[in-house]
Amino acid sequence: MLNHDILGVVERQVRTWSAGDAEVYAAATGGHSPAFAIPLLQHGGPQLGLTGADMTQVLHAEQSLWVHRRLPADGAAVVTKTVTGIYDKGSGALVVSTWESEYASTRSSCFIKGEGGFGGDRGETRAFEVPDEEPDVSFFQTSASQALRYSETGDVNPMHSDPAFARRAGFERPILHGLCTLGITVRGKDFTELHARFTAPVFPGDELRIEHWPTGEFRTFAGDRQVLVGSVRFSEVDGRRKFGRSGA
Repeated sequence: MLNHDILGVVERQVRTWSAGDAEVYAAATGGHSPAFAIPLLQHGGPQLGLTGADMTQVLHAEQSLWVHRRLPADGAAVVTKTVTGIYDKGSGALVVSTWESEYASTRSSCFIKGEGGFGGDRGETRAFEVPDEEPDVSFFQTSASQALRYSETGDVNPMHSDPAFARRAGFERPILHGLCTLGITVRGKDFTELHARFTAPVFPGDELRIEHWPTGEFRTFAGDRQVLVGSVRFSEVDGRRKFGRSGA
């Protein structure tokens, strides 16, 4: 069972990176974006540190990013991780963790099936909506090796590489990292804030249909399944036009 004593635990690490690390991320997601800061800060994956949890029952639910300043091509930063909340969602527990640095801050929510019912606070639920207007649409064909390529960014979750593990989790085969789908969705964009919810799994080899709105909202589908919804805040005034019109 999940060890609730992890709540409030603070860990600090020094993270280093190079231009080569950014290129590995870009190769795995189809392009560069500030979202590179997410796997950089959360090195190893958002599921790390969930002591006692059955990792086959852990799903990445939501992700946020706040960019404070641009990452240099090469650098180092002290990263402080804190488990900031454990919420009772009935059918499971939602564990919220934050990673802070001088360059960016991230927040991940992991849902652990079967760990609810402990009488805790349900927590708040962020609303994600998209405009009524028609979006700009692009497509991305993931490859059979997409998850293996994204694993090179440091995410070691066997859900994305081990067929037996994925089957125990209820999937027919390994699924694609939610953060890979997110990186593909916002590739080539410039923003200072991002919020997203993962709503269904993506399998390596799926074609993604990606919808963007000039106001920053986005949504991604694999076939008829919505797999991701979210929004960004732009870093420049003309970023609205840039976000809405670029899409390759």
